[in-house]
Amino acid sequence: MARRSAAIALVVVALAAATFLLLAGNQLRRDTSALVTVDRSPSRDQLALGVVLVAMAAATDSHLVALGRQQLPAWIDGCKRWGSGKTANVIGASLVANGLARGERRVLIGGLTLLEGNLLLGTVVDASKEAYGRVRPNHPGAGAWFAGGDSFPSSHAAHAFLIASVIDETFQKPEWRWVIYAMATGVALHRVHEGVHYPTDVLAGAMLGWWVGHRLSLVHGLVERPREAAAWLAPRPSDRWLVAYASF
Repeated sequence: MARRSAAIALVVVALAAATFLLLAGNQLRRDTSALVTVDRSPSRDQLALGVVLVAMAAATDSHLVALGRQQLPAWIDGCKRWGSGKTANVIGASLVANGLARGERRVLIGGLTLLEGNLLLGTVVDASKEAYGRVRPNHPGAGAWFAGGDSFPSSHAAHAFLIASVIDETFQKPEWRWVIYAMATGVALHRVHEGVHYPTDVLAGAMLGWWVGHRLSLVHGLVERPREAAAWLAPRPSDRWLVAYASF
């Protein structure tokens, strides 16, 4: 009798777990598709301007890394811990627990948004590192693209700005905004000061982290009145461009 009860309980738990994973998978697919909206191609002038700006930023990368290592204060290295995926999970879980304990639905949604965003962002960052293969500035062949490196984009900067974005949208307190984005910026500057990333690496990571956090906040109802602004992504094989619309 006891074995039969245990078997039934095991089946119920397995079914509940399978249902949860199915629902979570469907949610992830829906939210992932919401991160990018295919619309129209940018004009030639816009495309040319984007290419020129990226080229100019990449051309000054080595100089800015050297300058950052010399001029940035050493205490900025203490910001590193705020830019990890583990920190994002801890903060997300804390928000979920706090929201459940206090009955605050917005805080609960914010925590779930951060946990989901961390999962999606980690996947995107890893795929981008693999695709671009940029060599870190402290490795032989520094700065080379498509050479098996993992410098672009910076995962620490991405996670830091993901955290800042979701917290900002969850609580919407201007006085907090300065603090959380200052901490995220400190993480990005630390990566340059340590000599493990180029400025374009941390800039791309910061934009990517903010994008994922803000877009998911919009999908989950934390952002109420979006405004659209175009951002260019990578070209498709057909030479047509994807234009993603972020909600500011």
